[in-house]
Amino acid sequence: MYSNNAFVQFPAHLYKSCRTYTPKCRILTDLGGVFLMKFQKEYEILRSINPDKILEISFDFKKHRIKIFFSNKEENQFLVLVCENSKISFVKNYPVIFKNGVANIGMHWGRYYTYAIGLSNTTNPGFTEFQKKLKESIQSVVNSNDDFKISFLDSREGIQKIRDANSNSVLPNEAIYYHCIRRTPITDKQFKKVTDSLGKDIAIHLKNSNVTAVFTADITKQKTFVLP
Repeated sequence: MYSNNAFVQFPAHLYKSCRTYTPKCRILTDLGGVFLMKFQKEYEILRSINPDKILEISFDFKKHRIKIFFSNKEENQFLVLVCENSKISFVKNYPVIFKNGVANIGMHWGRYYTYAIGLSNTTNPGFTEFQKKLKESIQSVVNSNDDFKISFLDSREGIQKIRDANSNSVLPNEAIYYHCIRRTPITDKQFKKVTDSLGKDIAIHLKNSNVTAVFTADITKQKTFVLP
């Protein structure tokens, strides 16, 4: 059944168009090869944030200025990364994905991989050093750490900061936020976008269900996938 609560299921025979249906959705599929980072402890911290505020965490990492924005607003929860250096900047949306009731975040870089390479490990492949720093930044909300600057912004100010960053991004005003399901077969182009944004397993699920996902550049219209 559908509701306006945070998480609902969407059986294939009940899909509606984006014009009338935009609640958060529960994807009924195994994660398979999607690269996830366990995020339960950090998510519990984030869920304690006043929903009327947007959390901003700023820190430096390998000559990059990193800003994390989180909104705990029930119908518009999001976790967004802004990465800036002397040459480029980009905005990356981190989907929070639940598996077996445990929060994870999708760490797939997609189209941002080229721009994120400066965040990679010093001596071995991967981004585990950055992932550790990301977790530490969230934990600093409850355990003060001088490496991180914590701010609580009113909703309008926080949204405007993200929009400004998106406008200045190497991929400006990209439709990177999941919005809704449309009852139409997924195209090859959209399959790639879902893969880059949410992971290949979700893209395959949508293809098998004969539906597609719609994305928006407006962060205030973002919805969230939840996996069992």
